Amino acid sequence: MTEPTSAVELAVQARIAKVRAEGERRRQERAELTAARTAGLGQRHAQKLRNLANAQPDTEETAVPAAFRSALCPSCRRDQPARCVATVIVSGAPYNVLRCPDSSCELQWLVRANRPRTSPASTAA
Repeated sequence: MTEPTSAVELAVQARIAKVRAEGERRRQERAELTAARTAGLGQRHAQKLRNLANAQPDTEETAVPAAFRSALCPSCRRDQPARCVATVIVSGAPYNVLRCPDSSCELQWLVRANRPRTSPASTAA
């Protein structure tokens, strides 16, 4: 390539050099981030395997919650079958997450798991 002779040519070549340098900087930055991400994922996987190896084996089987459970919806104030969508642990105690089947309500609330529900009629005896 010949030497630039005008100020315009010098400015154009300076812009081209600047764009090339910026592109190279971005490529280098992406490569560094990829290397850090790969190393981090490897460390995370190794820690997960260590945690699994050190975990106490579960000797008791956890019961699968029933799909529906008869419950009183706090919003609808009706006793109806509510859908059990999950089981969560709060302060060491298991709770079922129930969802009201009524499409206008769809409230979700917690009910203590593994406890039989007593109806008001059965406690009057």
